[in-house]
Amino acid sequence: MTKLFQKMANDEMALGVWLKSGPSWVSTIARAGFDFVRPDMMFSAIDWRELDHINMAAKSVGLTCWVRLAANPWMAGTGQLQVTVDVARAFSLGIPIVGVSVSSAAQARACFEVSKDWHRSGAGEYPNSAASFAAMNKKPLSQSVFVPHIEAGTSFEEVDEIINIDGLQVIMLAMTDLSEALGYPFEYDHPEVWRAVDRIVNKAHARGIIVAANIGYAFTTPDQIIERVHKLHQHGIRICLMQGADVMFENHAKALLSEVRGVLS
Repeated sequence: MTKLFQKMANDEMALGVWLKSGPSWVSTIARAGFDFVRPDMMFSAIDWRELDHINMAAKSVGLTCWVRLAANPWMAGTGQLQVTVDVARAFSLGIPIVGVSVSSAAQARACFEVSKDWHRSGAGEYPNSAASFAAMNKKPLSQSVFVPHIEAGTSFEEVDEIINIDGLQVIMLAMTDLSEALGYPFEYDHPEVWRAVDRIVNKAHARGIIVAANIGYAFTTPDQIIERVHKLHQHGIRICLMQGADVMFENHAKALLSEVRGVLS
């Protein structure tokens, strides 16, 4: 069991970063002490071969790989189900957690159903008898977790229905676009934003569902990030996407370079 799943089981805060580049970052992310890595196929050049390599690298260092697949919850339409094809493909590679920025409860429900398909076993494993086929269908669903990401206004409107999907384990709040959908772009601490977060957390926890969230782009310094993660934890968030690996490097390098150049002037 990886650190992410251990912390989920123990109701502890799990911390991760998103990744928009290749597998060479994975061992660095693991050595830094993060619990999971989230390759982002939605807004990056990561392809399926690279995703496979990222997942294999994560397995080798004890990290959980949580992919966000490409989707367009704002314009693709609430009944669009093409993304289920990619959900099935990701689970067939053995990716343990697959996320999609959904546009509706119907889309979330369809993606969740895909997570129960026997193809989730992972690439290279095939049944060769009725008995082995039955065994593959009995694999624990905890090994293939579908996570709906809530950031479009349409998905927020149907979030109660999404939370009521039987068997759902985790739901993700994408805080930047969610704050915009609520009418308060980049106002992460607006009372109405926190009111929405608290309502979702309370409903999710009542059904035994873990709530994940990202910290948002506005928090760039260590002190800001620490305070933000602490606040999210206080509001019941138990999985936190802290920043992108490249964004974190950029922000910290800017501060470091400014100090270095200061002593050289």
